[in-house]
Amino acid sequence: MEHLQCASSCAESHGFSVSEETGRPLVEIQEGKTTIIEGRITGTPKESPNPPNPSGQCPICRWNLKHKYSYEDVLLLSQFIRPHGGMLPRSITGLCQEEHRKIEECVKMAHRAGLLPNHRPKLPEGFVPKTRPRLNRYLTRWSPRSVKPIYNKGHRWNKVRMAVGSPLLKDNVSYTGRPLVLYH
Repeated sequence: MEHLQCASSCAESHGFSVSEETGRPLVEIQEGKTTIIEGRITGTPKESPNPPNPSGQCPICRWNLKHKYSYEDVLLLSQFIRPHGGMLPRSITGLCQEEHRKIEECVKMAHRAGLLPNHRPKLPEGFVPKTRPRLNRYLTRWSPRSVKPIYNKGHRWNKVRMAVGSPLLKDNVSYTGRPLVLYH
């Protein structure tokens, strides 16, 4: 009780009130020897902003994000995945089939890149997972542990190219003027 009275008297003596900081009016209620100071919420809650394209059939289309996201947009992707990392079904997310497949591919790529470390299922106690083979980061057909480096890649028209990325995302984010190359 003394602490609350001291706090309210200190606030009054310094010339500021909590209502100015939080935007809530203060109400003091005295019940016997106790003083209760409450901040009451006034006004209506803020309405959600209107989407720029309300006639779109899915949330991505409504907010004009159709070709503007990639696997690096973790905040966008985390809205469509379960806590253990799997995708939510289309009936819950409300995505159209095309965007659902693109989001699914982006989630898979984000998991592989390690951008979603907290969205993994918990393993049972004592379970030791199998080691995964290291990814070939050099974009070649041969093992990264091969002895000889590849000096001669061959002529441009004779090379066997490797698939990189996903063809589903070919229309998505491109920050350069050149088209996306899916084979390296």
